[in-house]
Amino acid sequence: MSQPGSELFFAVRPKLIGHYFGQFCLIMAALNLVTLVVSLLTAPDWRISLSYALIILGLLLAWLVLKRLRVSQRMQMNEAMVLAALVFLVVPFIMTIPLLVSDIPFMDALFETVSSVTTTGLSTLPGMEGKPLIFTFSRAWMQWYGGLGIVVFSLALVVRPGLSALRLAAMDEPDDLVGGTRAHARRVVIVYSVLTLSGIILWLVLGGSLRNGVLYILSAVSTGGFAPTSGSFADLPHVRLAWVVTLTTLAGALPLALYHQTWRDGLRPLLDNVELRLLILLIATMTLLVTLSMWSYGTPWSTAVHHAPLMVCSAQTTAGFSSLDPAALDPGSKLLLILSMLIGGGVGSTAGGFKLLRLLVLLTLIRHFVRTMSVPPNTVLRQKLGKKVLEQDDVQDALMIILLFIGAIVLSWLPFVAYGYDPLNALFDVVSATATVGLSTGIVGADLPTPLKGVLCVDMFLGRLECVAWLIFFYHRTWFGRKRDN
Repeated sequence: MSQPGSELFFAVRPKLIGHYFGQFCLIMAALNLVTLVVSLLTAPDWRISLSYALIILGLLLAWLVLKRLRVSQRMQMNEAMVLAALVFLVVPFIMTIPLLVSDIPFMDALFETVSSVTTTGLSTLPGMEGKPLIFTFSRAWMQWYGGLGIVVFSLALVVRPGLSALRLAAMDEPDDLVGGTRAHARRVVIVYSVLTLSGIILWLVLGGSLRNGVLYILSAVSTGGFAPTSGSFADLPHVRLAWVVTLTTLAGALPLALYHQTWRDGLRPLLDNVELRLLILLIATMTLLVTLSMWSYGTPWSTAVHHAPLMVCSAQTTAGFSSLDPAALDPGSKLLLILSMLIGGGVGSTAGGFKLLRLLVLLTLIRHFVRTMSVPPNTVLRQKLGKKVLEQDDVQDALMIILLFIGAIVLSWLPFVAYGYDPLNALFDVVSATATVGLSTGIVGADLPTPLKGVLCVDMFLGRLECVAWLIFFYHRTWFGRKRDN
């Protein structure tokens, strides 16, 4: 297999894209079968169940047609990226059908499905209390398989070993690029399922109901943030249940490959992981700063101590659950949470943001620059992150992702300011969408102008695939040029 860099000079092959998209349709049909069963048992309107049945039928027909496109070639990296982008474009549109049947306007239905599949958790729909179980379950279920990475979950079962599934869903763990796609994905699915089951069991042991436990944990392990009630954590009967969900989001915000390494090699990989250390440090520091900020603006000390750690963990893991309305926070706390959301969780986790590892690379680069100022001109200093020597490509890729994130946020924030929204609140919600968090100061709602809903949908798409897949998708040489024959 050629190197990824050289493969980008070959245009994608539509026949190969179609073949693997057909395999994806089969996987999506199986995932929707779960939702169909729940709708048959709980849906108050038979049309909802029928819509899921028609979706499954349509996906199966697409699979039957596209599987006839026989291919023997290996997939190029740009083809994998195009397929990833295509998947995340198609799924939200398909899943709007049951919402349209429920008389939800198209733009709100699309916003809801984009938010679900990208594990964001923002919603323009009013109160959840009157919604049927099938509605809250379908949102949580979409977040669950969106967090796992639709592309990894589907392609891992059909793509030949040799192309790392980690890159396909922006889960590019730098030290885990050896295994084949299927082997890696099986490990990820097992880890993801164990984390989900563990969270549900702990929820039940601590006195939570099975229904809410499933809904909360499906959204928590995917760091999605959709709660079955409008008040999120504020509606829970016991604070211990909020911490069960929070611990599950923390587990989901760590690199999924790390759990397999720990199981295989003992605690050493866990103790040596630089992202875990930084995650703990950031949460502790931000919790202290947010607590002090809330207290300095008049919030009682006991209230600040109660809410600050829950809100910080939710922002840092990009989960989006909330124990209080973010609109009620003081400006200092909002700015701190914006920073937490922007950074996000670990590379190879279900969290959003530009990731802890890339922050570490940036800090290493700054440290290297300072060190070069105090040594002789011809001295060669290696840039090291933990035990890993950083190559030029590592630094370049990290800086590019950070720059693209910040650029997307600035360009998306300006229209909100032009519409007259408070600049700080607008920045908070734009960062929340781009980092796939789901916290909102109240700007996101049914009365949000349609163009701004579209802006946030684009932000959620960009954040889920970290902009890279979209750059390749819209790059003209991806589609036009010489194609590899074999």
